[in-house]
Amino acid sequence: MTYQIRQATPDDGTELLELWHGFTSHLSEHDERYEHKETANDRWLQYFENQLVDSKYGTVIVAEHEESGELVGVLEARIMGNHPIFRLHDHGYINGHFVAEAHRGNGVGAALLDEVHEWFAQSSKDIDFYRVDVIHGDDSSEAFYEANDFEPVEHVFERSIDQE
Repeated sequence: MTYQIRQATPDDGTELLELWHGFTSHLSEHDERYEHKETANDRWLQYFENQLVDSKYGTVIVAEHEESGELVGVLEARIMGNHPIFRLHDHGYINGHFVAEAHRGNGVGAALLDEVHEWFAQSSKDIDFYRVDVIHGDDSSEAFYEANDFEPVEHVFERSIDQE
């Protein structure tokens, strides 16, 4: 199978919803709070069209199956600004990295990472690093990122407030 890796266009929005649903379904397997609200589709499409596509500091990269034209992978990336207190300079952040299950194991996820690496490297901002969050319990994603030269740098902990 061959894939074309490219930046998303506004015309991809509706088809990308299916991949976004796959991503959030994967997250909700580990934490039900990632299940969609009723207005999720419309809000995501507005976000995609107004803040991601053709953004100076953000992009959506897709993997398109060359034979069928189907979008089978997606990766959203943003450039985050300097931290006001810490010495965290401009850096990249990956969100929504997902490959349809039938196309995993074919290098699609790594190809998306290669493309975003170049996008960050060519940015007008001085990007030294980029990050991605992995939800607790998602061992396969953790292993994937470590195999692609990512290193864990922090753990996020939370505590529930018991409401009576």
